[in-house]
Amino acid sequence: MSTLSGKVAIITGASSGIGEAIALAMAAKGAYLTLCGRDKIKLDAVLLKCQELNNNHQERLLALIGDVTLNEHRKEIVQQTIKKFGHLDILIPNAGILLPGLSIESTTEEHYDIMVDTNLKSVFFLIQEATPYLQESKGVIICMSSIYATIPTTGTIVQSLAKAAMDHMVRCLAVALGPKGIRVNAIKPGYIPTEITRYYPNEENFVATYSRNENPKHPFEGRCGTKEEIAETTLFLASSASSFITGECLHVDGGRKFNPE
Repeated sequence: MSTLSGKVAIITGASSGIGEAIALAMAAKGAYLTLCGRDKIKLDAVLLKCQELNNNHQERLLALIGDVTLNEHRKEIVQQTIKKFGHLDILIPNAGILLPGLSIESTTEEHYDIMVDTNLKSVFFLIQEATPYLQESKGVIICMSSIYATIPTTGTIVQSLAKAAMDHMVRCLAVALGPKGIRVNAIKPGYIPTEITRYYPNEENFVATYSRNENPKHPFEGRCGTKEEIAETTLFLASSASSFITGECLHVDGGRKFNPE
């Protein structure tokens, strides 16, 4: 795989889970990173790990605390990145939220708004903000979708519809931004045990129980995936090794899509 050394990437939702794994993988490849998250303590911890992986080059890293649903923060993310690094090559709008167990009867407008704003609206407008700079670099956008954009589910209906809309947004943007030299793809993970399960009650028991239930549903090796496997796929899509791939929503799910609920 080609190197990412010297490439500048923005990663939202970088303070934990898949976002953290992507940040660490890219730091190890020599990328310059803007890491975004809402939890300062966790984001600082990720920043320190990235610094160690990046041969202690502090100048290659920027951490920004804020909420991606806010327009002013999205502008800050892009402008501070350009101010520090001078250009932008890779945008990974990874930040997302999951509010589980909400049926059609129990979902409120507040639930709906926070999930659509975080999982879809913020992604669209962050891409809009970054597009002029990605055009200059012939850059890459990698969105984080979900297997549940494809598989019907009853417990995360709004998140699923937001991710399904994201998939079509990726296809549309691939056509719209292709003439500008920008590639746009998405990754659709299966169940990945991460800290997004903090939104569940009794998180520790939930992860153990849900993982046991999910493992047999994955035809390949009968196990759930890992955040590191998603990060490796991200490295591929960010690199020139995937230079003729755009508009794809790539399942990284161990075959889970073939065994719906």
